[in-house]
Amino acid sequence: MTNADPFDLARAEVMIRGYDARWLDDAARYEVLAVEAEFSAPLVNPESGQPSRTWTLGGKLDVIVQELDGDQRTLIIEHKTTSGDAGPGSDYVKRLRLDGQVSIYYAGAEALGLKADGCLYDVLVKPGQRPLKATPEEARKYTKEGRLYATQRDRDETPGEYMLRCAGAVAADPNAYFLRAMVVRLDGEVAEAMADTWQLGRVMRENEIAKRSPRNPDACVRYGRTCEYFGVCTGEASIEDPGLFRQSEQIHPELSANADARLLSASRLSSFRACARLHHYRYELGIRPAQEAEALRFGSLIHRGLEAWWKALQADRLTPALVALTAAPSPARADAA
Repeated sequence: MTNADPFDLARAEVMIRGYDARWLDDAARYEVLAVEAEFSAPLVNPESGQPSRTWTLGGKLDVIVQELDGDQRTLIIEHKTTSGDAGPGSDYVKRLRLDGQVSIYYAGAEALGLKADGCLYDVLVKPGQRPLKATPEEARKYTKEGRLYATQRDRDETPGEYMLRCAGAVAADPNAYFLRAMVVRLDGEVAEAMADTWQLGRVMRENEIAKRSPRNPDACVRYGRTCEYFGVCTGEASIEDPGLFRQSEQIHPELSANADARLLSASRLSSFRACARLHHYRYELGIRPAQEAEALRFGSLIHRGLEAWWKALQADRLTPALVALTAAPSPARADAA
């Protein structure tokens, strides 16, 4: 059994139940070709056409499906969780036009013998509600009848109560929480993204040779949270503190144990683009935070549930998905990046 936070589990269950209600009928349109398909593909020099002798592209495709109607397109389905606006016309959706991860996944599908016709970004927007806490006794106010004001509480909210409150919000506007955006890449767009990736690989190698990993203060706070290594960079914490950090057994913990250490995954590239020092700690030294950030914990839960949902061939996909939420995570998913 998992030791996940009960409030994380409550919110994840709401999202999995909502996902099932929103997309179960739509799933009948697809034949599932692969789930959690790990790939390795060459990183090609855009000028010479030769593969890199240093780096390889790699990662996992969440789901690959083929349409059973219409053009019978082969589609990659990529699951994402976010706390921001992901609606049509949002910056989140617009950014997908530039996201090199999509192009890498096209290359990944090809390496698996499949030509992708599109990438379906399956976005789950996390409910913004937080568990309610009891009002401190010194701050409590009572009516003449001796009851607490309506905005105050005499006890903490339970996980069950929290789940019902989140479920109410999702049920009131499901389209705000479950969105899909089709991202198509033309050959020229894929080539440009691969050229960007090649150049990043060159800079990464140059840093290795120079034994330098420049810090980027502009990336100390991203996605509303401070970098886990901020204290180390400011000299207020030690990278060797076992209370703060641990040595990961795998450079790519989201992939299989035999994944090549010289592999460039979308997560690794994102880490380097943000900050070379962050990349150095995570992917060169293999040092990870002892405690996973809340957003990553929740994302891993959702990912686990959706993996089981898509693997289920029977009409009831919800039951195995909910069971997966409380199952002990595999080592490869324990600290997915």
